[in-house]
Amino acid sequence: MTYPPPHAHYSDADLLAWLEDDKELGTHIEHCEACRQRAMHLAQEEKRLQLLLFRADCPSPMTLANYELDQLSVEKRRIVSAHIAQCPHCSQELAWLRQFMATPISQAISAPQEAPNPLNEVKESIRVIVARWVNRVTEGSGAGMGMQLAMGAMRGGGEQHPMLFDADELQVTLEFYEDQTHPGKHQLVGLLIGDEAPEHFRVQIWRDNTCLAETEVDELGNFTIDNLTPAMYDLKLIHPKLEVQLNALDI
Repeated sequence: MTYPPPHAHYSDADLLAWLEDDKELGTHIEHCEACRQRAMHLAQEEKRLQLLLFRADCPSPMTLANYELDQLSVEKRRIVSAHIAQCPHCSQELAWLRQFMATPISQAISAPQEAPNPLNEVKESIRVIVARWVNRVTEGSGAGMGMQLAMGAMRGGGEQHPMLFDADELQVTLEFYEDQTHPGKHQLVGLLIGDEAPEHFRVQIWRDNTCLAETEVDELGNFTIDNLTPAMYDLKLIHPKLEVQLNALDI
């Protein structure tokens, strides 16, 4: 290994190798603030790209709907069917779609009533869903473990696996990392899927009935909260007509 001369800096490729635990590069980086800061930036970008690419090869919700309704060409249906067979996320989404389509639409038409109070309509229209941690109880093999391993592979393995939650038609993935900019603190990285406009959600992190931080979900469903002290938290995803609660998160 050839080390850079004084005042020189490693390339991005070398810094990425160091992030992958290349010990030979450690001496220079440990004493070079510029390289260390650049490495931290590259680590953040790598996490962001991993989230952007999550499910990038999956068919769209409309394609899955047309698949279920048998409205795809023979070749397209073959491709989608092969993908569903090996993709736990699309399998789950298709199961949700089938459950939704099997639910009968109420035919009851109520008699005319007095005009409702608009404030009451707003209150009644907000649903509260407590999300279910779906990869907490999986053991051995099976669909749940396949989902967990697939997501673990997305970030390159490691001891810490993503936490996967179901909330009706929504799915939330959470991962926790050491916060590179706040020593001793953690960073929460999340992904919300299942909604066509995830940017309408905002995220709040709660502890002891106090909201400690709030952030927005971007148009791809990504969100991040930094500077979290290791503790037990509750997380809320809040939409104008929906609140999803993820309780007792050990961060």
